[in-house]
This record gives sequence, structure tokens and C-alpha cells, in this order.
Amino acid sequence: MSLMSMLDQAQGGRLFTVVARSVDLDEAQTRKAMTKLCPAIAERLHARATQDEELFQSLLDLISDNGAASPLEDADALTGAEAVSDGNAILDDVFGSRSAAMAALRSADPSIPERELAKLAPISATAVVAALEQANQPLALAAAAEPQRAAGAASSQGFFGALVAAIVAGIVSALTKKLTASTRRRRPSTYSRTRTQRRTTTASRNRTPARRRTANASVEDIFKGILGKLGK
Repeated sequence: MSLMSMLDQAQGGRLFTVVARSVDLDEAQTRKAMTKLCPAIAERLHARATQDEELFQSLLDLISDNGAASPLEDADALTGAEAVSDGNAILDDVFGSRSAAMAALRSADPSIPERELAKLAPISATAVVAALEQANQPLALAAAAEPQRAAGAASSQGFFGALVAAIVAGIVSALTKKLTASTRRRRPSTYSRTRTQRRTTTASRNRTPARRRTANASVEDIFKGILGKLGK
């Protein structure tokens, strides 16, 4: 599913209405603006993640931490004060500074008034990262289930092996349902918190580059769900 398709369907098709209300615009203006801003931010985020190993790892951490979360379904996770602060942090990281972000996004759609651009840019950035998280739910859940799968594979074969595997499968299924229900109500991690933790970790020790260390995910893996058909 493309990025803009995800946004169109989020919150029962009311995401743009909710965002419009939060920034004092009508839905048509909001949809038109975000259709330009979100793909531009997504493309730049993808480009930065291919160049910045620490940024890439921060995105992996965010995906892993939030597991089965559905941040696009939570209005406050996109338009609340913390979400706007998070969006500004994303813009700073992706474009280098807020002023550089405003200049780049103005070129994406010169028709957006300055006041509306200032309000919609951070929300659009948060929406892009939320869509990235949501598109990678299978990756996060697969990573969470890996220890249980390993335990099942290591158990004895035959009847008891099958019994253990069935129990493990049941536990994973139950945990997944519980995690999905709870994370719809809250996001365990935000971009800003995850980025700060990653920078602290990086500063405290030497780390092996993630593309060699993280065999199960690459930049292209995590972006393939929203890139390619960006809704242009």
C-alpha cells in the first residue's frame, strides 16, 4: 500500500479531517498540502537513512519498540503537542534544520501559505514516520517472535515437540493480540526519545555498521512498503 493510500484510509478515512481541525484549515486544503509534503519528506528520509547509519538504526529501534502499534489510528499521536515536537525533530534530522526544511518543502508546493506550511510540515513528518512504523508491523512482530520460534525448533521432535510448538504458537498469538490492543492506545516510543537513546548508545561505545550487523532488515526493506508509489 502506498504512503498516501495509508493516510487516506487511516482513522476510518478521517485523518485529513482530524489534521485540518487541528491546524484551522479545511479538509480539501489539508489533503492537497499533505499530498505534496508527505512524499517529499518520505523521499528525503529514505535518502538520509541510506547515508546516515545512526538514523537508520533509530528507525529500526522505533519500529521494533512500537511493535504492533497503529500510530496512524491515534489522532493525538499525529496532532498532539508531543507529535508536533517529534515532527520538528524529524525535519531537523532529515533536512538539517527547520529553516532548510521549510525552504525544501516550500519548493515541493509553493502554493501553501507560510502559516499553514509551518503547521502542516511537522504533522506531515510525524505522519510519514508513523506510516513507516505501521507498514513494518510484520517485521517487528517477526523479530519479537524469533526467540519463541528458536525455542520451538530446539525442542524434541515427535508428539512432545509438536505439543511444545503448539504451545509456543499460542503464546505468540496471544501476546500479539494483547500488544496490538495496548499499543493502539499508546505509542511506547517516539522518534525523539528513540533518537536520543540511539545517540547516547553510539557515543558510549563503538558500534558495528548496521547493514552488516542487522541481517534481517535494510533501508530498502523498511521503506518498500511506502516508497515506489508515493501517491504523486
